[in-house]
Amino acid sequence: MDRKSKSQGYNSAPGNDEEACEQLRLDYCDNDPDNPRNWSKTWRWSIVVLVACLCAEVQLCTIIAAPVSPQILTFFHSNNLLYRTLLVTIWELGEIFAPLVWGPLSELYGRQWILNGASVLFIVFVAGTALSTSIQMLIAFRFLSGLATACIPIGPGIVKDLFRKEQRGRAMSVMSLTSVVGPVVGPIVGSFLGERAGWRWVFWLPTLLSGALGVLILILYRETYKPTILQRKAAALQQDTRTPTHHTAPSPPHRIPTKNAFILLRPLTLIIRFPALALATLHLSLIYGLTYLTMTTIAPVFQDRYFFSEGASGLAFLGLCLGFTLGALLCSLLLDRYITRRRINPSTHASQTPTSTPEQRLPPLLLACLLTSAGMLLFGWSVHYRIYFLVPIVGTAMVGLGLAATSITVQTYVVDSFGVCAVSAISALMVVRNVTAAVVPLAGPPLFRAVGYGWGGTVLAGVGLLVVPVPGVLVRFGGRWRVSGRGGGEANGVGGGGGGG
Repeated sequence: MDRKSKSQGYNSAPGNDEEACEQLRLDYCDNDPDNPRNWSKTWRWSIVVLVACLCAEVQLCTIIAAPVSPQILTFFHSNNLLYRTLLVTIWELGEIFAPLVWGPLSELYGRQWILNGASVLFIVFVAGTALSTSIQMLIAFRFLSGLATACIPIGPGIVKDLFRKEQRGRAMSVMSLTSVVGPVVGPIVGSFLGERAGWRWVFWLPTLLSGALGVLILILYRETYKPTILQRKAAALQQDTRTPTHHTAPSPPHRIPTKNAFILLRPLTLIIRFPALALATLHLSLIYGLTYLTMTTIAPVFQDRYFFSEGASGLAFLGLCLGFTLGALLCSLLLDRYITRRRINPSTHASQTPTSTPEQRLPPLLLACLLTSAGMLLFGWSVHYRIYFLVPIVGTAMVGLGLAATSITVQTYVVDSFGVCAVSAISALMVVRNVTAAVVPLAGPPLFRAVGYGWGGTVLAGVGLLVVPVPGVLVRFGGRWRVSGRGGGEANGVGGGGGGG
């Protein structure tokens, strides 16, 4: 973002781009080739697609072990049901901690080193899973694999680095879609490979895919994080600060916001100090948890009530996949229009500069929430009355569409709002989201046993409606909360002010 456009943007909350770069006394000039947003469209989209594919492949591993867990226990001569559960859930534990580590570190050392380094670790750990000689060794490598998922929190930050806010919605749709499609496709791939090639190939396939994608990213990906790029420029130009290719800023150099001793605490700091982030996190996490609860119900429902085979029940997840895809497509078409339409609004006074705010992304949240609840109602009551199997699949498609629209909208809103701290903010969101996804599904079996699928679906729909007021609250107060940050200040590099496009 050029310095001349600073006044035309909106205030992003903490650690905005201009604040960080003024402290470096450098900024991009017009058409600067070092600015990732000036790279060719083909190059930028190649990076987005590659990182999105890596995210999808990583998320594929989340539940890929579930269909082959009985086979693994038999191979290692174990009948411990705790191990069967840990084969799946231990990954989630690692993935809960991953954003707290990789997100802040990417704001300290840049995206490139962290993304490539974590990719190498992921390949090693998944290969270790395939080579495991005991059930305990396999579970340990599953935890480490989940911990090495740096691309998940960093991906939205890379989109922010590469695209201006009015171009960001479509790229965020592609990036966010992968995080919800992977866990749905995983059981289908796992059951197919486990049946035909054995359980080790369930882990060898992700190893090979990660290796291929890692090599491509190593070749094509250049650093995109603005403060890191300008830090390198500052080091190279410290003997000649009057070089004509960069602007100099009048402010004296300080310690830049990302260089502090408490960098790993930044996600926690952000979610405590900024109510807008806390509310957005609450909204997404609740919808995410309810969707995961529905997801864990699909296979037993179609096996027990519709008499699908184990393999055929995996195909029932295609409704969710369809919903996710439609949600991503709609968001890619609509999200940026909310921003560009407001910028060219003819009602804007001639003396005023058209502006846009992150809250203008939020209108789809209300419809997405209503659609998710309606899908849960349709799924629950159609299963209760054993209506034709396509009807509950349509219900799951509605749930998937609602989750995709919610996830993409919320993540784009957070990225728009938090400037160079966007990855830390996304990391805070993902930690809460992952905890919810791991805990909420545990309530499913006792709920459905107690009240049945019809009233159980009604309860879930009612819980989903609890977050309906959140978009309105964020639209009304979000801008004020972002700027104030519960008193503002710039401790630990999370102060407010400035423009953060």
